[in-house]
Amino acid sequence: MHSSAIILNPSSHREAVDYFKHHFSLGKGLSETDLLEEILSYFSQFPYENISKIIKYQKHFDGPVKIRLPYEVMDNHVSHRLGGTCFSLTFFLQTILIDFGFACYPVMADMRWGKRVHCALLVIMNRKKYLVDPGYLLNQPLEISKDQNRLYKTPFSGVEVDFRQEGETYELFTFDQTERKWRYRFQDKPVSDKDFLTYWLDSFSWNSMHGLCLTKIEKSRMIYIHKTFMRETDFERKKNVNIKDHYHATISQIFGIDSQLVEEALAAIESNMAREREMGIWVPNKEWRPM
Repeated sequence: MHSSAIILNPSSHREAVDYFKHHFSLGKGLSETDLLEEILSYFSQFPYENISKIIKYQKHFDGPVKIRLPYEVMDNHVSHRLGGTCFSLTFFLQTILIDFGFACYPVMADMRWGKRVHCALLVIMNRKKYLVDPGYLLNQPLEISKDQNRLYKTPFSGVEVDFRQEGETYELFTFDQTERKWRYRFQDKPVSDKDFLTYWLDSFSWNSMHGLCLTKIEKSRMIYIHKTFMRETDFERKKNVNIKDHYHATISQIFGIDSQLVEEALAAIESNMAREREMGIWVPNKEWRPM
């Protein structure tokens, strides 16, 4: 895959940022901290979903234009209640924060199933650094520190960010009343726009593209769908449901995404996998689950 046809520049998407500002009627005269929290609150309405990515991949299988840039992400959300995966969401959020004058940069993260397979942003504010992660539905800024571990509570779980001297890594865990799970690690090392694009394009060949995955926060719970498995999580409990018999209706009811788009994405998966097999670029790997 060649990325030379596209050059990522987070400062060149003013039209998309203006669209975001107008749609959500962002407040004026807020402090830097309050403004960041308001932006993240509105941005949390964008679900994590790969329906849009799978459909775009089917239409632009061989070229870099398969990535969804900020205006398309914003327009798809307004028109079809779509969101994106970690790359499209992180890049769009970066363009918004830069436009508002925030100092921020993306970092890559390792997860259980691979290295540099997740991304998030670090924001510098009042000489402190904060993790913001729209792909993992962390809709509040999480201060990170080498001096002490940080604990936070989200509507659906607790979050802990630990610094490890060995390797100079930050480790992110989630926890509830019964268990604590390691989710990912990252270093405080900015990834260049060029490398970010390379990782983004590489993500189209991951196993995550072989099944629908959607996640959103709804009131005090997180709803996660992977193929026909659905989990509802809050701080007190988890409820697992098989939605095979009412798959389209469930996604439509919870996410507001039209059943026709769901069907289009399912057909695109079959088409994409067939082409991958023909080209010899599909290599089975460890089963992927983001949550």
